[in-house]
Amino acid sequence: MLIGQIGAARASGQDMGPDLRGRVATRLSTAFHLRGVEARELLTEIDDGVTPATLWPKLYRLQLELDELFEETLSLVEGAALRAARLDEGYCKLADVLLDEIGGKTPVAWDSFTVLGTEEIYARSSRVIRVRFPSRSFWDLPVVAHEYGHFAGPAVTVDGGVRTVHPLEDLLDDARKRAAGAHWPWLHELFADAFASYVLGPAYGLACAYERFDPAVARQGTETHPAPNLRIAAIGTALERLNQDHRYDQPLNAMRAVWSSGTTEAGTEDEEGLTEPFDSWIDTCMTFMSGHLSQARYEGWWTAQELAQHFADEEQEGLVRRRSRPDEVYRMCDVVNAGWLARIRAADPGARLRIARQARSLAEFSVLQEVP
Repeated sequence: MLIGQIGAARASGQDMGPDLRGRVATRLSTAFHLRGVEARELLTEIDDGVTPATLWPKLYRLQLELDELFEETLSLVEGAALRAARLDEGYCKLADVLLDEIGGKTPVAWDSFTVLGTEEIYARSSRVIRVRFPSRSFWDLPVVAHEYGHFAGPAVTVDGGVRTVHPLEDLLDDARKRAAGAHWPWLHELFADAFASYVLGPAYGLACAYERFDPAVARQGTETHPAPNLRIAAIGTALERLNQDHRYDQPLNAMRAVWSSGTTEAGTEDEEGLTEPFDSWIDTCMTFMSGHLSQARYEGWWTAQELAQHFADEEQEGLVRRRSRPDEVYRMCDVVNAGWLARIRAADPGARLRIARQARSLAEFSVLQEVP
């Protein structure tokens, strides 16, 4: 029966369009092949009369592996169908390109694509990154960098000789030993916040403060997520560590100011700041990334500043025509940061929609032109 299930799940992957199937085909085909080999080896052992006590643990482990593989395949097939129906309005493609840019500078390969969900989330069992449906706007795009951090951090490995070392997991274990009261899931979330700030610059923190975090519940953490006040403080600390030349002064101040204003109005001001052990944990995260993910650090801020000025000065059509020149190369990370920088600089609140249209138009144009 398992062999039949493997064959059926593998065949279902053909229902994805060729572009999306190409992103996952090699990895899924290899995984299905290896699980099929294991299943056939189990059948051979049964025929050879191997005792059930030996076989049941193997069967149980194989079933767990297959459950995760089936879950991922189903999520991808469903996601591909929704994308083909344009239910995402092209948003997932922009998220894919942004993650491809980030992932291309890390030593780990994601080899997947984004699908729609009720919220942004990375499912470790299936490797799927979901983006929120319905997506609010271009301003939400930076949030996927946080979800990618949940994949990239644990995926970093180091050859330890007799074993493969997962340095982030070792750091998490050390942090838990030093501060038993720190929620383990909170450390994971704060790592992903620091990761998004490291690989995408200020755009992630601005998206959180302006759009995603609710000041009304700023002091309320959950079992899995720290309170928004703590997260804003952690993101601010991460950006400070990257701000030695003061390049991020304006967006960092804007992020803190809008969050402070919102929480003051809601009566939920941050009364503690980034306390221990979380302050030390952010330092640990930044050290980890500078050691293992140094190539992924966002370095396009000067380009984003130039582009932000265009968003403020030009009409949408003119900007796209400028982009068609061979010497004009804008990456998704730069477009996202430029859009946010133009937004916080704009004195007219009505400029927000115009800037979002311009930024998204340029992002979509860059995707069509297959910017390297």
